[in-house]
Amino acid sequence: MNSTYAWDRLERFIAALSHDTMRKAAQALGISQSTLVTQINRLEQDLGRPLIGRAQRGQPMRRTAVGTNVPRQHN
Repeated sequence: MNSTYAWDRLERFIAALSHDTMRKAAQALGISQSTLVTQINRLEQDLGRPLIGRAQRGQPMRRTAVGTNVPRQHN
């Protein structure tokens, strides 16, 4: 994860996990949903694997097996 702002994207991914949907996560983070989705997509590209199973109607988003290995907090 050497790309510019990679750690910022990781922080936002971790923060998003406490919400059911990207929309709710983006609202809580004070950014647009499209910005959050773009940043998580970029993080997934950096890592080469999907991290979140996106929410379907009536279902919350969830971590993938790879996303489960990402720590909830970064120091």
